Amino acid sequence: MKKWKKLLAVTMALTLIALSYPAAEKIQAAEPAITPAIGKTPERGNPLLSHKFGADPSAMVYDGRVYIYMTNDIFEYNADGTVKDNTYGKINKITVISSADMVNWTDHGEIPAAGPQGAAKWANNSWAPAAAHQTIDGKEKFFLYFADSGNGIGVLTADSPIGPFTDPIGGPLVSRSTPGAGEVTWLFDPAVLVDDDGSGYLYFGGGIPAGKDADPGTARVAKLGADMISLDLAASGGSAKPINPPWLFEDSGINKYNGKYYYSYCTNFSSGHPSDIPTGTIAYMVSDNPMGPFEYVKTILPNPAMFFGVGGNNHHAIFEFKGEWYITYHAQTLAKAMAESGRYPQMGGQARGYRNAHINKITFDENGVIQDTAGDYAGVPQVGNLEPYTRVEAETIAWNGGISTENITEPGEMEGSINLAVTSIHDGDWTAVSNVDFGTKGAGTFSAHVASGTNGGKIELHLDSPDGKLIGTLPISNTGGDDSWQNKTINVSGATGVHDLYMVYRGAPGSNLFKIDYWQFGQKSTARELAAINATIDKHKIDVTTGQNQAALKVTAVYADGTCKDVTSKAVIRPAQDGIVSIKGGKVTGIGYGSTSINVSYEGKTDILHMLVKDLNSELKVKQITVDNPAFTLEAGRTASFKVTAEYADGRTEDVTNTATYSNTSPNVADVANGKITAKSNGTAQVTVSFKGALGDAATAQITVTVKSPFTVAIEAETAAENSDTAYVEGTIEGHTWSLADGQSTKAMLFGPDTGFTMSGTDSASLAAGSKMSYKINVPAAGNYYVWLLASSVDYSGDSVHVGVDNQYRFTSNGIHGVSGGEFKWANLSGNSGGLFGGGILALSAGEHELNFWGREDGLSIDRIYLTTSTSTADPVWPPDQPQVPTASISAADTVKPGESFVVSVSLDSLIQTVYAEDIILSYDADVFDYVSSAGADDNIQIVGENTAEAGKVRLVAANVGGVTGASTPVLRVTFQAKAGVHDTTGTIAVARAELGVNDAGEEIEAGLTSTSISVGSAEADVDKTALAAAITTAQGLYDAAEAGTQPGQYPQSAIDALLAAVNAAKTVLENERAAQSEVNDAAAALNDAVEAFRAAVVKEASADLNQDGRYSVGDLAMIANHYGKDSGSPDWSAAKKSDMNHDGKIDIVDLTFAAAKILKS
Repeated sequence: MKKWKKLLAVTMALTLIALSYPAAEKIQAAEPAITPAIGKTPERGNPLLSHKFGADPSAMVYDGRVYIYMTNDIFEYNADGTVKDNTYGKINKITVISSADMVNWTDHGEIPAAGPQGAAKWANNSWAPAAAHQTIDGKEKFFLYFADSGNGIGVLTADSPIGPFTDPIGGPLVSRSTPGAGEVTWLFDPAVLVDDDGSGYLYFGGGIPAGKDADPGTARVAKLGADMISLDLAASGGSAKPINPPWLFEDSGINKYNGKYYYSYCTNFSSGHPSDIPTGTIAYMVSDNPMGPFEYVKTILPNPAMFFGVGGNNHHAIFEFKGEWYITYHAQTLAKAMAESGRYPQMGGQARGYRNAHINKITFDENGVIQDTAGDYAGVPQVGNLEPYTRVEAETIAWNGGISTENITEPGEMEGSINLAVTSIHDGDWTAVSNVDFGTKGAGTFSAHVASGTNGGKIELHLDSPDGKLIGTLPISNTGGDDSWQNKTINVSGATGVHDLYMVYRGAPGSNLFKIDYWQFGQKSTARELAAINATIDKHKIDVTTGQNQAALKVTAVYADGTCKDVTSKAVIRPAQDGIVSIKGGKVTGIGYGSTSINVSYEGKTDILHMLVKDLNSELKVKQITVDNPAFTLEAGRTASFKVTAEYADGRTEDVTNTATYSNTSPNVADVANGKITAKSNGTAQVTVSFKGALGDAATAQITVTVKSPFTVAIEAETAAENSDTAYVEGTIEGHTWSLADGQSTKAMLFGPDTGFTMSGTDSASLAAGSKMSYKINVPAAGNYYVWLLASSVDYSGDSVHVGVDNQYRFTSNGIHGVSGGEFKWANLSGNSGGLFGGGILALSAGEHELNFWGREDGLSIDRIYLTTSTSTADPVWPPDQPQVPTASISAADTVKPGESFVVSVSLDSLIQTVYAEDIILSYDADVFDYVSSAGADDNIQIVGENTAEAGKVRLVAANVGGVTGASTPVLRVTFQAKAGVHDTTGTIAVARAELGVNDAGEEIEAGLTSTSISVGSAEADVDKTALAAAITTAQGLYDAAEAGTQPGQYPQSAIDALLAAVNAAKTVLENERAAQSEVNDAAAALNDAVEAFRAAVVKEASADLNQDGRYSVGDLAMIANHYGKDSGSPDWSAAKKSDMNHDGKIDIVDLTFAAAKILKS
């Protein structure tokens, strides 16, 4: 019986699991979901990648492929889990991709260049790479140059374009000690040229010295030594040679075309540019010599903001490939698409400086002048078809939805130690390649090198779209682990000519299905030759318990002519380990716990399956759940993220963040659910997280969220343009003043005009002669306030401001352009992130002050001003939460009976300070209610004074030992009574006054007032509950005597449970002192109905007259014997179950004996 109960429990659990997804199954059958592409949609060529970022692109052409090397932009996060603006400070890897056709790009992963795990451990960063190849001592070598932030240039070497790279010199190739480089502002952004004679040249530098916007003079060129890892400075007189591009910012590029040398670069963002040299634009110069002098020609590619609606710096490289010329550059298009998709709320709707590479064509006229070029999403035409009959890396992708890539240990084709696979594959994800040439004969087979530690899935092969013609489906079973790799093959048909190929991945929802290393088609043959076999199994984990102990195995013979057949019955199938599974007729049965592989062979071809036999109950019972961070302290308006992990009895873990349930004691303090916390108001929220497996009890964990609101002052800067009593502009210096200008979304205040003017003095006389922008502010509480500006600076010569309070100078903040970059960004003048310096924290007393800003460098625009006591480095939340007013709130029952006593609770809400005492007057309708008594809400709140002299009012004075604060704290319990004889009316109880004492200095504040209306009901006759009590006694007796089971006289468990529920519902009404007579009568009737239903559910003795001839005979016995041995798992159980005389789910000797006894008695 225990074994049967265990089976029933498991069967019910599995049934519930199956029934919990009907809608999903129905939708999948009608129109399977496809993960949407983000950033790069089919038929577009830009950005080059959409599953990762990649910036500062440079190109190297080698052996029929173009390699793009990029800065490895990666998300940086604030403490609350939101994405912060890209600071580039954590970048120490270089991303490399390549293509033979300019549309299908192979992801070669990341080169560990700098940092403790990088090749160049002396370097902190690896930015803006440039690559070249050269024959050294008869062997082809590859050289990768990179910038260590702005401090120098390093070089790495390798024997292949993708590495592994090593550091040949153990330090920088170019540093500030390099002759000619010491005065370069930014030692970064290398470019390399290998000339026709084999000589190498390195170009680098950037930045704008003070006062040299139009002619920075910070670009350099140096000849490389013959080894490409040293400098031949003798070629340029002993030092790196200057290049003088007009309006230089950064981003050196170098090319040779028709015997001329083309030096290209990005123009700066300073003010005063001539109309033909816009800011942030790619421009170029020409020379007859690789080391110059270079003559300026023109600009060729505007800033990405012109094309994509999001700007930033402009970085490029020009290259020739297969007879055409191209320019690769970066833009924030992928990040923009991600932010606007709604699927990445942590980005706050902003691209935040994360960049991706694009490519567009360029052309030269007959005089060698590069023609103007536009950036776009379309990209460039494909320059060759993809060959499917050789190994194709799975990470060769034109378009995709949902996937990622990762390094794996399987040998790579190009370099054995470097290999990637497509991973993070879920149901509906996909990858696609463009223009696959299947030829006129077409393909007959498809193979993939795959790994799966789950139940696997399948790869659907579609032509030209995700739902296009299906040419084949490759099933993938468990391969023995996430890093256990196998080749799997299936037949295909209908694949001829040139088509885009979409690989759509299908499997169980919610899990990682498998990984793919590479794939390859086999050409179709006219002969029916056996190419491979494909062995699959519908589940890789089974139990030894009936109903859970079998899996279906299938062996398919795959032929080179594109056909296949089921050869399960003819294949040789043997488990590698004895005593774990038995195999018969395509069924694998679990007979003992353990794991084993199953070797399958047919006509010389082999395949392997993997099975695990275990107690499946342990997979369905949750042992515990854990929260990766169970305690948070946040400021109101901030967010944070967390993860909930369930550990099952078998040790398996699962991320259940989005499927757990959350019970929150204080939703007004914080919203907590599905991995995200949103802080709302002061206080503490205790959240119970619960998750239950298909079997067993729910496991719980706790999350504590404490919310503390900082004190803030928020100002729209443009209010100063009104010149009111509370905000104004005063003074002009050399024609410069604060005036209205365009802001981020509304207006801002600009210190201008932008002519390069600076007012550096901070003595009182200098400040008095300057232009001042001032705001009268009310500081809510004394404290240290951080000063934030939403500001935009056009360059580093216009990014500072003097700050004061009450017309007294406090500090000068500089370096705002390091944060702004020409856009409106939040800059913390009291911090030093992003290159800010010189600022400070304002120590302010409570009350009215005047906040002052004196213009220092022209060109600075201020949109918003935000003072806060918060130490958070995350951008301010705007618009800021309106400060909540402390309020004395009252709550009570909506309705009371005539003469009934009731309690009114008084709470203090929205307290940001600690309250130690309160003086509260309650008013009430004296003709409806009587005041009875009052008490503190707990032992720490003592009522020390009471006054009831005035009718309809009670004054209560209380002291709070230890103080109270937070979102809502009960302080008083006040008892009133509805007057006897008063009925069918409504009365009001209100807080008429609430004065709070908040600190040791004796400060007092007034709290907001609230009221409540209470209805007094009708006078009612006594309610008669006799019949209900009697019904409960009867029903309870039936419940107590009931026995669950399938034998005659027993009851189904569901009927017993239903009766208990009806009894409990009736008891609730019986115990309710305020229940009306109609409610009591209805409850009694409902319980009587439940009793009748329960009695009707009793199990009655089965009839052995199966053939219904009116007697018991051997004909009935024969019908039972015909089904002997069958059970509820048998396929014809619906016909056999009437022979189950004792309803135990099987036909056995007990059933035969029962029928025989009936025959003998007849």
